[in-house]
Amino acid sequence: MNETESVAPREIVDLIYRASRVRGCNSSIADRVSTQVAFCEVHHGGGIAAWMFLVDDAPQGLLESARSSYRIDVAAAAACSGRTGTADWEPPIPFALVAESICSYGQRGLRWSGCPTEPSGTDPVASIKISLEDVPDGLADRFGERSQAVLAQGLVIDRVLWCRLESEAAGFLMSEATLDAALDNSQQRTTHE
Repeated sequence: MNETESVAPREIVDLIYRASRVRGCNSSIADRVSTQVAFCEVHHGGGIAAWMFLVDDAPQGLLESARSSYRIDVAAAAACSGRTGTADWEPPIPFALVAESICSYGQRGLRWSGCPTEPSGTDPVASIKISLEDVPDGLADRFGERSQAVLAQGLVIDRVLWCRLESEAAGFLMSEATLDAALDNSQQRTTHE
């Protein structure tokens, strides 16, 4: 039986951010990766698994894929100016790295094509085309309802993936518990001297 754990989206953002910093991402890139992965996990599933795939794939796989994910912003800018924008990735990147961007652009009237209709975070994306369209009815409502439900009830995550993510994130700075323990030890030594 597969064990699960209920977590808040902010916990996913925090752990992915810290783990991405450990894996060589600067603060800005780690922030983007954590937001994209958390959004994907909430709305499509597979966000954390996609992140794990990237760090297992190659030593710089996460950083290279995260940097290349910005191509979607250039494609969106081209679409806003009336042209069709295209973002290409070789090798393909996981959908998790562009999931939130695609939703955000969709709510602003940009339509995308090039990956599955109902993608998971682990689905590879080699190319996305973005064009100016009308905002589809109900898109924001669907994502808003799912976000509210997850904020109220938490998100069910595979415990093995979650434990591995916690382990990866532990390498970034020191936890408050470690800092508190060091402070307590220091205070105890001071009183005994």
